[in-house]
Amino acid sequence: MVKILALCETSAVGIVPHFTGPVATAALVHTMSTFSGSALMEYNYGDRPPAYLPEFLTFKNGKLYPNERHGIGVTADFKALTQIGDYAEARPSNVYSRPDGSLTHW
Repeated sequence: MVKILALCETSAVGIVPHFTGPVATAALVHTMSTFSGSALMEYNYGDRPPAYLPEFLTFKNGKLYPNERHGIGVTADFKALTQIGDYAEARPSNVYSRPDGSLTHW
């Protein structure tokens, strides 16, 4: 991401990364905070953090801000999560089975 930001910066191009989830969003906010160009970001949590992330980003006045906590600044509450699968065994061509029998690539 830093290399992509550097390419955008040298070409005077802004960036709009797509929302991929709250943890990835926290990482993107920290990475993009060094970018001098224009940046927009998809974000759909507003001022309410996800239930499984009691410590999350700061959102105010329509903007996301990094915080001073360690790492990317999020803390996961693993008790609030439900395990949906165990992917210890791969099928040929990297197709995995979920506990309900459905197939997935990841």
